[in-house]
Amino acid sequence: MRSLCVGLAVAGALLACSSVNDVAAGAKASLDRHQAQWGQRTFTSYSFDLSQLKSGSTSNVHIIVNGTTIVNVTDKNTGMPPTVDVGYPTIDDLFARAQAAFGQKSTTLQMEFNEQYGYPTLLATNTTTSTPPYTATVSSFAPTP
Repeated sequence: MRSLCVGLAVAGALLACSSVNDVAAGAKASLDRHQAQWGQRTFTSYSFDLSQLKSGSTSNVHIIVNGTTIVNVTDKNTGMPPTVDVGYPTIDDLFARAQAAFGQKSTTLQMEFNEQYGYPTLLATNTTTSTPPYTATVSSFAPTP
């Protein structure tokens, strides 16, 4: 599995610079290409492990998705449902979060992708605003029948 890392820091003053625009265009094309690859998969149900840093809280869970709906979330440390539901994404949700963050002023977006299916294996966003950083790492991905 080859991962592609897309890192981009966007600041208002740098948007006029052609080399930054070239990097941004390449990063956006990579994001779009991997999202299109994910959209062409032949399965709709899947599971994966997610390590997520969200609003200052870290969680390690196993998620089962059927279509576009999460049907089960298990805390990897306890084997039970999480005691606090901080909100867990599907793969489509991760792509939506990346697309929303892309090109935002004062935002850093970093992504790595699985080359077989196109899903993100890493999504990290950070801003210089009051919005807390977000990091999601996907592992142990498996299509389910």
